Amino acid sequence: MKVIIFSFLIITTLVSGTSFANNDAQYEKMAQQLSKQLETSMRVMNDPKLIKANAKYIKSFYDALLKEGFTEEQALKLVAATLASKK
Repeated sequence: MKVIIFSFLIITTLVSGTSFANNDAQYEKMAQQLSKQLETSMRVMNDPKLIKANAKYIKSFYDALLKEGFTEEQALKLVAATLASKK
């Protein structure tokens, strides 16, 4: 989820700014804005509350798979595959 948000911010900034970066001043302004957005994204992604909520979700997902009859190994593989696909 964090990676999706992060990627969206980068793509949005690059796409919206590319057509307007006709000179060095505009390019510099766009670079500064992107830098600020990246810093903000990193702060949000490292927020302990968000990290804890993500861990709870992952654990709940794993537990739900076990409850539905998957083995521990199957549940772990499914969780890992799900997390890998979100990157």
